[in-house]
Amino acid sequence: MRLKSFLIVMLFLLSTYSFADFNAKVVHIIDGDTIDVLVENNKKLRIRLLGIDTPELKQYFGHESSSYLKKILNGKSVRIISNPDKNKPYTLGYYKRIIGKVLLNGVDINLEMIKKGMAWHFKKYKKNQPLDESRSYNEAESKARKKNIGLWSEDNPLPPWKWRKLNRKR
Repeated sequence: MRLKSFLIVMLFLLSTYSFADFNAKVVHIIDGDTIDVLVENNKKLRIRLLGIDTPELKQYFGHESSSYLKKILNGKSVRIISNPDKNKPYTLGYYKRIIGKVLLNGVDINLEMIKKGMAWHFKKYKKNQPLDESRSYNEAESKARKKNIGLWSEDNPLPPWKWRKLNRKR
């Protein structure tokens, strides 16, 4: 029993899943808020961008949001911050995706998506964000709305969480 416990602990410590922050290369853009990355040992991970929600691909502005993310991230080396508490492992979401903030050359790409009108601040999960980050995401969304840029160019864009709910029932 001791050997088994020791091996489990050692595997966890040696695993790439034991650290909250990591570097990766973006290899595929799934949609406006989900990417695939490669980490050391060519392990592929799926990342869901923390704090934002973008239109679904079948929804108004879905392809534009996805294309914008692809334009700025595809093939790039990024830093993934998946847990503000550096002593905890990755935060995994419902679909076993790593939930994280993506940094490109120190720039918060999640926030950039909101600033450019490509995403909503996903307030449902704001408790998972540091308070100052949540505030900056809120402010960025308000500014994008006022400027009528991106998805805010439509009068009343349907939030993706409402769109998903409506389309699940059909």
